[in-house]
Amino acid sequence: MVQNMTVSFLGTGSGAPTADRFFSSTILHLAERHLLVDAGEPCVHLLKDRGDVLQETSTILITHGHVDHIGGLPALLQGCKLSGRSALLEVYLPEEMIAPLRAWISALYLPEEGLGFPVNWIGWKNGVQSDLGDEITVTAHRNGHLDSCYRQRPGADSSRPCDSYSLEVESGDCRVIFSGDLASPQELSPFLDRPIQLLITELAHFTLGELADALQNASVETLCLVHLADEYAGERSEVKMQMEELLPKINDVILPEDGEVLDF
Repeated sequence: MVQNMTVSFLGTGSGAPTADRFFSSTILHLAERHLLVDAGEPCVHLLKDRGDVLQETSTILITHGHVDHIGGLPALLQGCKLSGRSALLEVYLPEEMIAPLRAWISALYLPEEGLGFPVNWIGWKNGVQSDLGDEITVTAHRNGHLDSCYRQRPGADSSRPCDSYSLEVESGDCRVIFSGDLASPQELSPFLDRPIQLLITELAHFTLGELADALQNASVETLCLVHLADEYAGERSEVKMQMEELLPKINDVILPEDGEVLDF
């Protein structure tokens, strides 16, 4: 079992707003560092509610530019400013999101020069490992989520980059996979060549059976299902039972609640 790792689920909902689930946002506490994976709203309130975590979060990892994964970022920056943050904040995200996001923040009367702390905007490079310090690395792997759900829509700009990523975070023997949103569960296949301590995957854009098929031969210690489609969100106990039956090799199948904290 991996030691000294904690995962706090701030928001586990899908892109459809509901009264009982917030948008996608997760804190990974690893090697004495707080990493925020996705910044769906109202992440700044939820971070502030956890004492000094807002100030101590060193790095934000954004999987893609859909509003339920990134919409809380301007408020988070403002919250850091008003809380007196001075430490560097690193934000990793799809390259094409950097310029429009910075322009949005400026348009909200929140100039970066006035934040009181530096922000380092870093674009993902597909398949390239990034060193976060303290022997933590993250590798972004491009997936087809936006290709499948954006380019088919009326008014979509076919020339616009639309990159979406799954993230592989490693520290020593600890290996954590965040699926982000996917086009297909088969896009998890590149991660399955080695044991995974924790796999956090969505279940909104494919069926439970398709996910189970993709993970049949995987060595996964703990599987967390988040971002559930409506058909599964109301049947959480049934989903857990079915996945445990379909994937008996996985030690734990968890459907975390918003605010739930898991210690490893």
